[in-house]
Amino acid sequence: MPKNLKVLAKTYGTPLLVVDHKVIREQYKKFREFLPRVGVYYAIKANPLPEIIETLHALNSGFDVASQEEFDMVLSSVPRTVLKKKLDFVYNDIILANTIKPVETLKKMIPYRTLMTFDNNEELKKIKKYCPNAGLIIRLRVPNIGSVVELSSKFGVEPTDAMPLIDAAIKTGMDVEGISFHVGSQCLNLENYMNALNVASQLLRNARGKGYNVRLINIGGGFPANYEGADVSFPKFAKQIAAELDRLFPKDIEIVAEPGRFLVAESARLVVKVVGKAFRDGKTFYYINDGVYGTFSGVIFDHCVYHFNAFKKGKTSISAVVGPTCDALDTISQSENLPDLNIGDMMYVNDIGAYSNASATNFNGFAKAKIVHINN
Repeated sequence: MPKNLKVLAKTYGTPLLVVDHKVIREQYKKFREFLPRVGVYYAIKANPLPEIIETLHALNSGFDVASQEEFDMVLSSVPRTVLKKKLDFVYNDIILANTIKPVETLKKMIPYRTLMTFDNNEELKKIKKYCPNAGLIIRLRVPNIGSVVELSSKFGVEPTDAMPLIDAAIKTGMDVEGISFHVGSQCLNLENYMNALNVASQLLRNARGKGYNVRLINIGGGFPANYEGADVSFPKFAKQIAAELDRLFPKDIEIVAEPGRFLVAESARLVVKVVGKAFRDGKTFYYINDGVYGTFSGVIFDHCVYHFNAFKKGKTSISAVVGPTCDALDTISQSENLPDLNIGDMMYVNDIGAYSNASATNFNGFAKAKIVHINN
């Protein structure tokens, strides 16, 4: 692959993000193999490229969207033949998983029977007023201990307050169809899932005990990518989750998940070029043509640690790699083992398919990386 990367970079220029759809298909199949009971709704915030949506749709993936814009991305990326039955597609294949939705978005959802999450009474009242035909999924607040990106401080109703909130929804005449949670992104702590599944199971029993027709459990995302140093065994991880799902939930309960990072992180590599070189603070600084305002945005927003690989061989030393903008925050790494590089030399980074180009900007006028798709 590195040789092909170099050829592609010379052909298309740098910075260049190379997305391998074979890896995405393999990750999807791995997820379904080890969690066979769990339906997939790809969290497109991880990487909303239309080509990725198309690849996953072809595998029968559904989609987790957070906004009207993401909803429209999905509709514009699936085949026209699917949209002949648009209402069925939206209900079966899209979950509006943001617990807070603008009124304008809710109004646009009226033509559909859209599944959407909520976690507070004000949101419930808003949905009832502006999109009363929505199918509701209540989102629980669960522990995010040990997850790289914590989400519980902003989302989720406390489990002790969940049943009264379901009661309130039912009293308004709305349907609460499911229960959801999110254990935090890049979750390396299996206990987060175990705890959350038990909390969801108890709430399901309580709701069904009242005669409520709750039919779905959404176990969210958080499934970890195998980044360098992550030491992740997904089969082992998934096996324990699968066993707990079978223990806790009757067969008539539909189980779904919203993986994002797991499906796309390992699918992409980024090639960059050295545009400047200086000796500072006892080490060489390499200035490259991409940075934290661009494809390396995950350094800031996703707590990602990326490592650089040089095409050139030779004796290495500790070096820093920084981005091209006029901001000292634009520092990618202070400690990379690299050979002596010259201006114009190229390097590449692995596993940069999630939360990278998705949150990239054109700050300081620097263009976003070009993107090439490989569909072998």
